[in-house]
Amino acid sequence: MAASAGADTLPGVHGEDNRHAVVMGGPDNVGDYPWPWQAIGRVNRGPGGFCSGALIAPDLVLTARHCMSDRTVGELPSESMHFVAGYRFGDYDAHGRAAEVLEPDAPGPVGDFAIIKLTKPLTIRPIPLASPDDMNWHAAAPSHALLASYSRDRPHLLSVDDQCIILGRTEDLLWRHNCDGPTGSSGAPILVGTDKGLEKARIAGITIGFARSGPSPRGIMVPANVIRAFLRDHGIALQP
Repeated sequence: MAASAGADTLPGVHGEDNRHAVVMGGPDNVGDYPWPWQAIGRVNRGPGGFCSGALIAPDLVLTARHCMSDRTVGELPSESMHFVAGYRFGDYDAHGRAAEVLEPDAPGPVGDFAIIKLTKPLTIRPIPLASPDDMNWHAAAPSHALLASYSRDRPHLLSVDDQCIILGRTEDLLWRHNCDGPTGSSGAPILVGTDKGLEKARIAGITIGFARSGPSPRGIMVPANVIRAFLRDHGIALQP
């Protein structure tokens, strides 16, 4: 499905728009999204607007920190955040309300992630974070990945770019990628391991946007090892 704007006018799309829609479970199909798509959803904000997010534990959602505030009212109360897993056309596989939001102290893009703790666990299987060994392997050379997100031009259906590449580290702990993810995609998981089947999906990081200058492509991600270290510092141990 083509984007509603051309690739040359849609920030976050690198060249040709490679996204395709995940149509299972749409209005003409009452079945749930298959895994891992059902563990990815929209983070809906009380004042309006949304970001993308992914379930990394039954009661924990990984998303972008900048989604937790609003340009007009500032920081948003945690209880105004809702996670709708497997969202499509107003339907979804599970819904959770935020009890609290954990955010890193690190300033700037490297701290642009947040963990939403839900009031109760969901029954959907979470997507694991990539292991440190996996991340070392992906840092060594460009590697295949996919980005699954909701975006402003496709707000009601999950879109997947399965032709993207993780390009390795930048100088400030962030990583680069060339995945197509326009506005709204912030917080969406970048998945690796899917060359061996979707059942092997792991989260290598989340996209937080794109650099407006510098070498192309300009996709920026917070890697899993930064997120894992934050969780460890907060006494949160994820299942492998």
